Amino acid sequence: MKLFWAFTRQAFHSTAIFRFEFWMRLVFVYILMYTIYWVWKTLYTQTPGAFGLSLQQMITYGILGMALEIFLDVGPEWYISNQVRTGAIDTDLMKPLDFHIHMLARSAGEMMLSLSVLALPSFVIGYYLFHLRLPEDMTTTLLFGVSLVFSFLVFFHIGFLLGILSVITLDIRSIAWAYYSMVSFFSGQIVPLWLFPDFLRKISEALPFQAVYYIPMSIYIKRLSGSTALQAVGLQVFWALVLAWLARWAWSRVHVRLTVQEG
Repeated sequence: MKLFWAFTRQAFHSTAIFRFEFWMRLVFVYILMYTIYWVWKTLYTQTPGAFGLSLQQMITYGILGMALEIFLDVGPEWYISNQVRTGAIDTDLMKPLDFHIHMLARSAGEMMLSLSVLALPSFVIGYYLFHLRLPEDMTTTLLFGVSLVFSFLVFFHIGFLLGILSVITLDIRSIAWAYYSMVSFFSGQIVPLWLFPDFLRKISEALPFQAVYYIPMSIYIKRLSGSTALQAVGLQVFWALVLAWLARWAWSRVHVRLTVQEG
């Protein structure tokens, strides 16, 4: 565990070096929050009561989706792809830590930095400028926090599986474009799943993406509460375990291929 946190701290400090990228991401997310705010406000002006929630709840949902993306989307796919392409992945394999756990520690460090210096300020701005609601009670807050942990684990393992593909394809840019589009759409990050047509909602419910954004965001605004919220968190746990097993199995297969390629 000490070794895990050592790599986590290393990733935290390494990410903190890129200050220009930090400010660009901060400005970008504020622009997205502003856009989402006015999109929902305009829609509610034209068709009030058509979305099943109050305007404040929908604005909170939309802005929350932008804020969460800042620290949840720190998957290892681009790191793995770059290491494979440059041949530097051998240095990762020589580290005294399982590669899967090493990538998890690295992503956790990046997530903690993004949460502390990007997501939390975004929450504050959203609260004062865009009327983002706070959780109504402590139970909702705790359940939302637990849900976020499993959101991160699900998102990490999907990204890890995508990164593993780079060992076979070498370039995952075109695949990543399709992947990010699917995540944004089927996760309910921008448009809540309850607004989907029935056939699209059934597809989204069969995929793990809803465990990334839709479940924690719905818990936050109390669209999911009580036993329904607990069942939703249970679904997140299920997907986290399934994807973790699949990631370890896939890496064991690809690692053999990678070793053979290196001779």
